[in-house]
Amino acid sequence: MGFNYHEITTDKTKQLCEYIKNLQFEDIPPAVIERAKMNILHTIGVSLCSSELKQIQDVLAISRELSSGHDKGVATLWADGSKVSWEAAALAAGTMGDMLDWEDCSVTGHPSAGVIQAAVIGSEVLKKSGRDLLTAVVAGYEVYQRVALAGRANIVGFNIFGCLPVMMKLMDMDTLKMNQAFGIGTACAIIPANVHEATMSDSLNYLYGYRAENTITMLKTALLGIENMEDAFDDPSAYLLHMGYHEPEWLTRNLGEEYFMMSMILIKHWPANVFVQTYAELAARLVKKYQYNPDDVQEIIIHPSVEFRHWYSRTGFDSVTQAEFSIPYCTACAMYHPEPGAVWYHPETMKDPKIVTLMNKVKADGFVKMEGNKFIKDLIEGKHPEKFMTVRMQDGTEYTESLFTHPGHPHYMLTREEFIENFRSQTKYVLTEEKQEAIIDLVLHLENCRDASNLAELLY
Repeated sequence: MGFNYHEITTDKTKQLCEYIKNLQFEDIPPAVIERAKMNILHTIGVSLCSSELKQIQDVLAISRELSSGHDKGVATLWADGSKVSWEAAALAAGTMGDMLDWEDCSVTGHPSAGVIQAAVIGSEVLKKSGRDLLTAVVAGYEVYQRVALAGRANIVGFNIFGCLPVMMKLMDMDTLKMNQAFGIGTACAIIPANVHEATMSDSLNYLYGYRAENTITMLKTALLGIENMEDAFDDPSAYLLHMGYHEPEWLTRNLGEEYFMMSMILIKHWPANVFVQTYAELAARLVKKYQYNPDDVQEIIIHPSVEFRHWYSRTGFDSVTQAEFSIPYCTACAMYHPEPGAVWYHPETMKDPKIVTLMNKVKADGFVKMEGNKFIKDLIEGKHPEKFMTVRMQDGTEYTESLFTHPGHPHYMLTREEFIENFRSQTKYVLTEEKQEAIIDLVLHLENCRDASNLAELLY
């Protein structure tokens, strides 16, 4: 412990560092390793799928520019193939991870947009094995989740605590340097406002890229040497003081014994906000089961809906984020495009007169009466009420389906086969079939892979 004006009476930061340092592949249960593999496959798939959108083409261009003048890049730019700096690759991949809002979700945010991107890129740069990559992914999820549960902040700020432990593990940092790096990370993670929530700006997606990019610089700073930044989660005036609430006992709760990535992380089945998932699932099931023409729909009744995600537009959307967060839009989109993909957020789709018309036929019969963090906590724990969707046709015919939750929820997790089929669907316009199958095979057998950098070479 370095100099500190305050008396430090706990050692939770140190315990987190020791957990990262000491975690071994052999100690991780097979079911957790399997989930890590599936999360890797899913996150790569949704990231590459997003490359169709202008926002991702923009961030790829920015990443290439950041590396201009470099004789030799060290990391592969996903969906592009250029060799760029570690930081530039992380910027692009982090942004891609959240662009379609299709990654994962927990009570606290979207860890995979940091954990998986950092693990794949870090393993490429540092020439790590598949076992190293998988171990780092587990460390990232477990530390992220505990830090995020200990104090409420902006969800993007939490992603620093997904990226940091992953790269600490891959770099084989000593615990003192880890401790200091956490100190830098806590200082950079405190984001006081969710302006993107108020404006529905697509800047939200770039923020995930910024966190991934910045984390590499933080770690390099810690490795070069700083002093007296230890114990940031223990200092009474540091990180947790600035959170909306603070419950420091979460930082080390059942650390090394319970795997929160199994019980508290859901995988999104649709390219939409977490509160929209079940409604998109219902819409797609209805049109697939009853084979009706969406043009012939008179109205769609949802019971109950989610008030702060139930909004319309008479002209369509300009912002991908706003479309992803609209239950009526995604309901209409799932009926016209029941195979999900980036097409949901092409500019012409978000302005499609047919989708706009159908969106405005979606009516709410009551709303779920839950608010704030408790709302998503109850969602993860499976406490939300059953949702019903009734489609009334112009000829008076009615079709109804109901669900408590969607595939990918911790209580309704996708099977390995479903993850694989989703990956094929997500990447069919981005990768050749040969590359798709090579990625699937590599991820499924990562524990046997001596050089995980081979994975990055397939991501374009």
